[in-house]
Amino acid sequence: MARSLEELFGGRTLGVATLHGKERAIGPALMKVLPLGGYQAIADVDTDRFGAFSGEVQRTTDPLTACIAKARHGAEVSGMDLVIASEGSFGPYPPAPFITCNEEWLVLLDVRSDAVYHYRHVSLNAVAGGEQCDTLAAVNAFAQRQRFPEHQLVLRPQEKWSTGNPVIKGIADAEQLRSAAEQLIAAHGSCWVETDLRAMANPTRMGVIAECAERFAKELATLCPACNAPWFRITEAVPGLPCLGCGWPTQSVRAFRRSCNSCGHTVDAPREDGKTGEDPGACGVCNP
Repeated sequence: MARSLEELFGGRTLGVATLHGKERAIGPALMKVLPLGGYQAIADVDTDRFGAFSGEVQRTTDPLTACIAKARHGAEVSGMDLVIASEGSFGPYPPAPFITCNEEWLVLLDVRSDAVYHYRHVSLNAVAGGEQCDTLAAVNAFAQRQRFPEHQLVLRPQEKWSTGNPVIKGIADAEQLRSAAEQLIAAHGSCWVETDLRAMANPTRMGVIAECAERFAKELATLCPACNAPWFRITEAVPGLPCLGCGWPTQSVRAFRRSCNSCGHTVDAPREDGKTGEDPGACGVCNP
């Protein structure tokens, strides 16, 4: 028989496996929805071992696998039995590659049952970029475009990090930026400057993580109508939204399929935006 949210999470302390202050975004979001007793960042956790945005450690697995490994590492070093971890990526948005998107994964590990819950969120709200600069003026122009100093910066000699190369992270004021840039340009002829993508250094990313956590908490608290188990989650976007002109099914999303991880029950839920038809311009019959 499926266990209730109270039975699964009631009074338990959530450990957040992070070096970068993510507990501030994740903890409150889950506390609002789940009957947790509290949350705390896990001390002595080393999430950088699974990959670092600044290049010294390359991620060798896909984001979900890395996120699960982070959560298990957090449980091992802390002894806690309810641990959440986050993994982020930045890159071109597939439908419009000229736009940068931020993909975030959250994994909740319940050691008591060895259950692994996960959620993926993609946001176009991203402050991320990098540029090779040979003058201080170019560095300052890039910094302004990246909303510095609210968003901190990273400097190194070149785009690809090499063993022995200096990396200056968390640059958060104009004097620090000037000094680091001038030293690197004098020594190497130019410097690579990029947005610091660690959560505590990038408030836009921290906001995306908070949004991901809010959505994840909502999914965890959604109960299966067949067996009442939590995490009755969206697993598939179902195409077939009818054309408003001819009524033919289009490739646009008609519904979102929710599935139960416990009993396998599925339900096709209508779009939350209430849209029931697609513009004929997106129809393969009306606009072949």
